[in-house]
Amino acid sequence: MKRGTVIALFFVLVTVAALSLEVQYSSYDYIGYNPVNNAGQGVVHAEFQNALGSYRGPYVIIYVTAQQWHWDFYPHQKVWDNLTVVPVGEPVVFVIHSIDVYHEFFIQSASSNFSLGFNFGAEAVPGYYSYIVLVFPKPGYYHVACAEYCGTAGVGLGHSWLVGTILATSNATLAEQITGGVMPQGTWAPNSVGGAE
Repeated sequence: MKRGTVIALFFVLVTVAALSLEVQYSSYDYIGYNPVNNAGQGVVHAEFQNALGSYRGPYVIIYVTAQQWHWDFYPHQKVWDNLTVVPVGEPVVFVIHSIDVYHEFFIQSASSNFSLGFNFGAEAVPGYYSYIVLVFPKPGYYHVACAEYCGTAGVGLGHSWLVGTILATSNATLAEQITGGVMPQGTWAPNSVGGAE
């Protein structure tokens, strides 16, 4: 190829990459959480204040750290690898980041037929925090996986091992047992928004 063609192709590719990033991140922060119609639920936000929008009711915060190859959930008495507990029917703000490579924090209902249709994800990026607000509609277990390939290790560990579990419950006593007595930040108020999806 001629030098001019290569340079032109390079600029076209850079332009396409810049536009695709703009389109991807333009979906961030378009609206905060609204319990009346769950607007903003499942939308990834670039700032904590934007995640909650004008909502002023109770919510809890769960900090999620992704790394090869487990999820750390805070706050707990100790870091609980791959397990956390959240209230049912109350906004949960997940504060998500990674300490090594790109991951994607992806949650889905853990029922055998996935009939709840609960499938949400947010990027976990080193040096960056993303915020997602979710209301877990029913008690039970929700599956967490990494939806972005994040590598392998020589002893069988790798991307497929980056899984976890979220237990949604209104039982504060059970939640305290799981978290070692340190409840999530915020106000634990199950069913404060009726659990409507």
